[in-house]
Amino acid sequence: MNIREQIYHALMNDKELTSFLAKDKEGVCIYLGKSPDAGSYPILVYSVISDVPALVADGRELERRVTVRIHILTKDGHYSGIYSAVQEVMLGLGFMRGQTVEITEKDLFILCVDYRTGVGS
Repeated sequence: MNIREQIYHALMNDKELTSFLAKDKEGVCIYLGKSPDAGSYPILVYSVISDVPALVADGRELERRVTVRIHILTKDGHYSGIYSAVQEVMLGLGFMRGQTVEITEKDLFILCVDYRTGVGS
């Protein structure tokens, strides 16, 4: 299982987290890379934004650093419960929070959170 799939399954299998999120017609509330204009919020969008070598020896990559960005999209800006649930899941996967940025785009309030981890090969 690659890191994108691992994150998706961990987020989707967390009942507390998914209870905060609005599901589309197919029951999806977490999207990779881009969300359709779901019309219902809050939702999560995540992507791997960086995957770089961290340790190389004898011409082989031994470890890499992966950064994942999770966007929490809401209509009302109330994302503290969602953020706490995401934080629990990501820490459980061995990620550490790198940075958090709040932005507003049109009528959406978005909390962007970057998580980093080291992955051995």
